[in-house]
Amino acid sequence: AARGRESPWAGGALGSGVLPHYWNQYLGHLGPAAVMFVLSELERYPGPATVVAQGWTAIIGGASYLTYDLLIHGCGLNIFCHGHREQHHIAINTLFILVGVDMVLQRSRFSASLVGIGFGLFVWLHPQPNAMGILVHKFAGVMLALYAVARMCSRFDLCHKALYYAAYLFFYGQNGFMDMYGGAPAVGTLGVDGYNAGTPPVIDATAYVLFVLSLATAMQTATETLDGRCFGGQAGM
Repeated sequence: AARGRESPWAGGALGSGVLPHYWNQYLGHLGPAAVMFVLSELERYPGPATVVAQGWTAIIGGASYLTYDLLIHGCGLNIFCHGHREQHHIAINTLFILVGVDMVLQRSRFSASLVGIGFGLFVWLHPQPNAMGILVHKFAGVMLALYAVARMCSRFDLCHKALYYAAYLFFYGQNGFMDMYGGAPAVGTLGVDGYNAGTPPVIDATAYVLFVLSLATAMQTATETLDGRCFGGQAGM
């Protein structure tokens, strides 16, 4: 994998105030985003060994989440103890583990694509707190769908780019950012007890997505240029 590159998200979360108040949401989005980032980097060096490394990445990522959620979170191995929202998380991480095993044993091109198909379905349909959250996650789903198609067609340059942008969109789609910038929808009926007018967004949802894409593009250009010139990586993919 390329050297001179690191996860670019922690500083932004600290600076914006997401941490420590939204630490659980932060970790819940940092983990999958980091896995996508690693898978993206591995796509720059295609080959049988890369598929195996991606498989182990999926296994470790999925198993880490399930270990926390099922054994430490308080519900044990009883999936029915969790709410429907959390069942989404358990199901997608179970899929990651099984897909990872298949990638390690069979080196299947379709199994690699299933990472994008399964996770794309997850982010597209997962409940969100406001319109901004819905838009960010749907854009991430589009990038994951692009990755799935590109992986089936062995377009590794597109695989790398699509997963990279999906990682950024997913990380910056966490509830902490959505609550701070996306506002809250109205709850209840106007004039009826219990009505909450909600709060307006600080940033327009479309503008927020475009800002995230701009940040991802700027970081991609900078890191790949540095990698190509200083470390001999495959810049310009």
